[in-house]
Amino acid sequence: MYPKSLLIFFTMFFFVQYNPVIAQTGNSATQGYRKELKIFMEKLKTVPLDPAILYPLTKHTESSIHGIYTSLDDNNHLRSLEREKAIRSLFFLLKEFNRNIEQGKLNVYDVPGTIQTYSAILFALLGRKPFTQFLEPISHQRGQIIAEALSQYKEFSLLDDLVVYKRVASSPDYILQFIENKPSFRFNDSLLMEAASHDPMKIVYYLNKPYGVQDRIRQHKNPYVQQLNQLSGDKHVSELLPFLKLIAENKLTAEEIIQSRTEVTKYFQLLVNTLQHSISEGETSSPFLKPLRSGIRQRAMIFYVNEINALHDSPDAKRFVSVNGLRPQDLYYIITSSGDELYTSSYLGLYKRLKSHFSPQGIDSLFDIVQYDNLRTFIRLAANYNVLGDFLHSMPPEKMKRVMQLFMSGIETDENTALERAMDIADSFTPAATDDEVSELIQFELNSGLNRSASRKHYLGLRLYNILSDVFSLVREKEGEGQVWSKLGDYKKLKREVLENGNEEVTEIVLFYGDEDGKSSFNNFLKLFGDKSKWELTKNANWVSIRSTSEKSLQIFANLPLEIEEEMDLKAQDSLFAYLEQQSIQPGVIVHRGHSYHLDKTLARLKPSMKLAILGSCGSYNKAISIANINPDVQVIGSKKTGAMSINDPILDVINATLVKDDELKWPEIWEKLTERFSKDPNVLELFNEYFPPSKNLSLFVLKLFRSNR
Repeated sequence: MYPKSLLIFFTMFFFVQYNPVIAQTGNSATQGYRKELKIFMEKLKTVPLDPAILYPLTKHTESSIHGIYTSLDDNNHLRSLEREKAIRSLFFLLKEFNRNIEQGKLNVYDVPGTIQTYSAILFALLGRKPFTQFLEPISHQRGQIIAEALSQYKEFSLLDDLVVYKRVASSPDYILQFIENKPSFRFNDSLLMEAASHDPMKIVYYLNKPYGVQDRIRQHKNPYVQQLNQLSGDKHVSELLPFLKLIAENKLTAEEIIQSRTEVTKYFQLLVNTLQHSISEGETSSPFLKPLRSGIRQRAMIFYVNEINALHDSPDAKRFVSVNGLRPQDLYYIITSSGDELYTSSYLGLYKRLKSHFSPQGIDSLFDIVQYDNLRTFIRLAANYNVLGDFLHSMPPEKMKRVMQLFMSGIETDENTALERAMDIADSFTPAATDDEVSELIQFELNSGLNRSASRKHYLGLRLYNILSDVFSLVREKEGEGQVWSKLGDYKKLKREVLENGNEEVTEIVLFYGDEDGKSSFNNFLKLFGDKSKWELTKNANWVSIRSTSEKSLQIFANLPLEIEEEMDLKAQDSLFAYLEQQSIQPGVIVHRGHSYHLDKTLARLKPSMKLAILGSCGSYNKAISIANINPDVQVIGSKKTGAMSINDPILDVINATLVKDDELKWPEIWEKLTERFSKDPNVLELFNEYFPPSKNLSLFVLKLFRSNR
């Protein structure tokens, strides 16, 4: 017989060993938590991040996590099993953090917010209180980590579905496909509302399909979706959809809308009035503002912008006749909804007409009329078109300060848009830096943002305002400029050796497309190499090869602009790149010569070896960020607005001439030389002023600095 005490020991040993729930009781959850916390803190310190941010963030994170543990451990109102379960969830949270770090997926700036939301939900669960409100403002990435941490709780299924809902809603173009594949998902009706507000015309399309989710749409109980169903068969449905909410609420009839559509100005003003009324009623977060804003943009382009741009060679009296009689708020929404599509002269003409509605020192009342809607967009465009100083000085000093505060403050409040907003702010620096009063306002707001972010322990805001301060110092050429340039890799110049392939030769690829403009552009391009003493040219069925005769070798390959209908131009490019790969030739320069709608095809050809991209299409500035995502080390030249052959050829000519005789491309010198060349013709100079050199791409600097040690 075994002693009674020994039997009790063996019974407890086997019971604990083979019962995973009980095995976690006692000190095991705490031990696991402490071990995982130590691993997490060690991993967190290895994340590439500005040391000035990493140390306080790490310290704050450790303190917050330990605070949650202490609150759980000291809570005498919790039963032992509840306490162990809660501490175990903290252990799971840390494991999720560690797993995301290992996979390179962790957004370090989101860690404090994730801990805060996790804590709020955990203590709500422990207190048997509602918790879903804490998930509403957060991203699905943060929600996923929290849901995994709380996977032991019976509420996990709801948590997980809420996270799935947020993930699918963040990509609204795919909502209807998701509903088709997951017809029993508990939040499908809410997802359907998201899809209806994002793209109501897509709902109309699905309603007319012979299969899919049309039955679910028709049976949806929401009155707005029901109204959408009723309008789906109307031939004027595209004109009616921006007013869907008003029609459903019987505040406007379809007949009244169609009647206004007979006069373009009347219809456009109805769109603007509806938006302004919604804002005044506090409906700024209404999902149905999205199709309304989309309607304003579409009609602004169709009714006004396309015509004004097309008449760029006509006298102003003819060119701007379409906007005669428009109110200031109408002009404002044309500018803010379509500003990136406006030629410089088109924007300046609209801006002049907008300003004419106000007294010399009273333009600030414009924002009272539009209720400060789209303010950041308006200020960004004013900076891009170099009228920001003029605009700000047309209002009293206290209003000027208020406007800049609204433009620059609070970028940290929305982590999804913070980086993009910081890049927009940076774009205002170049024109503003020449105005001492505006510069002082910018510096004041940057300092305020830094202090506010530091006091609130908002590390993303602290990081971005620090970067903006660096970039602004660079623009104003203050002390410390060299340090900023060293972080960026000195975008004032590009050394030839960076572009060279293995045999000390620079290879340049120029891509053309087979439309009429492409063929014309190609013929003009060849004229740059007519001097046979400097260039050797050979040609085959798909491309032309041009090699310099100088000591510093430059070889240029350009595909022939073959017929576009059968994609012969793309096949010529394929043939060229196949040859380069076969010969182990690594191009250092890529040049796009074609319309903006061809640009994505060029970007698909981008290689890691290419360190300079010269983009000759309209609005190529907007693609600089996409290029940086593909190749973070590339320097970019392009236009913020209109690309033109009369600018592209001289830029390429000067760069090529520099590459065959010098060891580096010095952008300030090259831009000065080009400015002098174009100054003989004011119209050409205006086009050139829309181009940016690598040394002036401030929004890209923000992106590069943010990613350099994020």
